[in-house]
Amino acid sequence: MKKTLLFCLISAMFSNAYGQNLTVEERLALLEKKLQENTAELNSTKAELTKYKQANAANKNMVNSADKNYQPTTNTASATSAAIASSNSNKTANNGATKVNNTLTLKDISNFVKNDIGFSYNGYFRSGWGTANHGSPKEYAIGSLGRFGNEYTSWFDLQLKQKVYDQDGKTAHAVVMLDGNVGEQYGNAVFDKSTENVLQFSDIYLTTKGFLNFAPEADFWVGKHYLPKYEIQMLDWKSVRTDSGAGLGIENWKMGPGKFNISVVRQDLDARAVDYSTSGKTVQVNSNTVDMRYRELPLWENATLELDGRYAAANKSDTVKSGESDGNYYHVKDAWLAGAIIRQKFKSGGYDELTFQVADNSIASAFARISGANPSYGNGDNYYGNHTNGTAFRLISQGEFYPTKDTIVAHALVYSNGNDIYSYDTGAHTDFESYRAVVRPAYIWDNYNQTGIELGWFRQENKVQEETFTESGYKATIYHALKVNTSILTSRPELRFYMTYLRANQNDISSFEFTDNKKDQLAIGAQAEVWW
Repeated sequence: MKKTLLFCLISAMFSNAYGQNLTVEERLALLEKKLQENTAELNSTKAELTKYKQANAANKNMVNSADKNYQPTTNTASATSAAIASSNSNKTANNGATKVNNTLTLKDISNFVKNDIGFSYNGYFRSGWGTANHGSPKEYAIGSLGRFGNEYTSWFDLQLKQKVYDQDGKTAHAVVMLDGNVGEQYGNAVFDKSTENVLQFSDIYLTTKGFLNFAPEADFWVGKHYLPKYEIQMLDWKSVRTDSGAGLGIENWKMGPGKFNISVVRQDLDARAVDYSTSGKTVQVNSNTVDMRYRELPLWENATLELDGRYAAANKSDTVKSGESDGNYYHVKDAWLAGAIIRQKFKSGGYDELTFQVADNSIASAFARISGANPSYGNGDNYYGNHTNGTAFRLISQGEFYPTKDTIVAHALVYSNGNDIYSYDTGAHTDFESYRAVVRPAYIWDNYNQTGIELGWFRQENKVQEETFTESGYKATIYHALKVNTSILTSRPELRFYMTYLRANQNDISSFEFTDNKKDQLAIGAQAEVWW
C-alpha cells in the first residue's frame, strides 16, 4: 500500500515535467534513477549530520556542566550568560520542529551550523515610558528604595563573540562588549559623555581554554575585562565588582572541592587637588587590583560557599608623590575588600544569596553611598577625599521564593555600618549606619501574567563629630507584568505597567527634591526588559 501511494505521489510530481511522450516503463526507470540519486545524497547528508552531532554532543556536555554551576546574580552581564545557557538548554525542547531522520530537528541543524561558525550575538536592554504628577519624573535613591517604577533611563549591553581557534582540545574566542545608556527625555540621542547618552566598550579581550597545561579546564583571558560582577538586582548595584582598564585572569580553575578565579587589572584614576573646586587640577594615578574568588565550595544540600578577596594599590609617579607631600593633592591610599557569599537553592524553586563584606579606605566609602553602592576604588574615574583608614561592613540578603504555587516573593535587604570613613556626602571622619529593605510579592495568574507590588524603605544616619545627618524615604509600586515564566529575578523578556508613589521624608545627606520643591512624586509608566 505504501509503495502504491509513493508511486502515485511521485508520478503526480513529475507529470507536468515530462508530459505524455514517456511510456510507463520509461517513467518508472527515470523515477528509479532519481530515487537512487536521492538515496545516495541522503546517506551522505546523514553521515555529515552524524559528525556534527558527535561534535555538538561534546559541546553540550560543557554547556550542561556550566548550567549546573549557574548563579542567578552574575552580572549584567549575568543576564547575558543566563540567556546563552537558556538557548543551549532549549536545543532539544522544540517538539514541534520538523524531524530529520527521527532524531535531528531543523533547529539542531541550525545549532550545528552556528557552532561550526562559532559566532554569537548576545545582549540586554531596558527601556520605557513614564510621566509624573509634577512634570518630568525623577529617580530617587534607587540603590536604597529599589528600581521598579523608579528608572527613567534606557541601558543596553551588546556582546559579540567569535570563535577564532578550535583544535586539539584548545579553543580561543574574541569578545567585544558594547554598552551604554540612551536617554528617554529628548528625541536627540547623539552619544556624548557630557549628556545622558553614553556609549562605551566595557570588554575587548581574548579568552582561551586548554592552553594552560596546569589548568587545561580553566578559562584564561587577556584584554579589557574583569571577573564576573554580582548584582543586587532590585537595587541596581553590584556587591562584587572590579572596574578594569585592562588585565588578565584565570577563571574556573579547579582546586580541591571548588573553583578558583584570579585576575590582575588596571584602573587609573584622576586624583583631584585639594583646591579642585577652584583650580580644577587633577593628576593621573596608576593603580592595579588583584581580585580573587574561591567559589562553589559545597556546604549542604543545594548550598555553596564563595570566598572573595581584593586589594587595590596605587603605583605613584614622582609627580604624584611630590603633590601629596606638599599637601596639594589628597593621599591616594591602598584599599582592600574581603567577603563571603552563601548561595542556597530551594527545591520548590527560587534561591537566597547571603553576602557579608568588610572593606577599608575608599572601598569602605562606597558602602556609604545611598545609590550606586558598588565597591569601587574611586568615585567614578576620580579619587579624592581625606580617607582616614576607617573600615565598613555590610550584610546583604537577596533572592526569591514561592510561598504557594500561585505566589512568589522577591527581596533585597541590606544593613551597612562604617566607622571613621570618608563620605562623599558628609566628608571625612564620618560614622554611618543604614538599613535598606525592598520586597516584591506577586500573584501568578499563569506563566505569562503576574500582578504585584514592590515596597521599599530605607534610613541612613551619617555622624560627623557632634552633628547627625539623616536621610530616609519610602516607595510603593503597583504593577502588572507580561512575562515568559514565573520567576521575578531570572526570567525575561518582561513588559511592566506600573504606578509608583515615592517620598523623601528626610534629605539631610543628599539634599534631594522632586520637581517644584516637592517631597513626593506620583508616577505612571511602562517598561520593557529583555536579555538574549
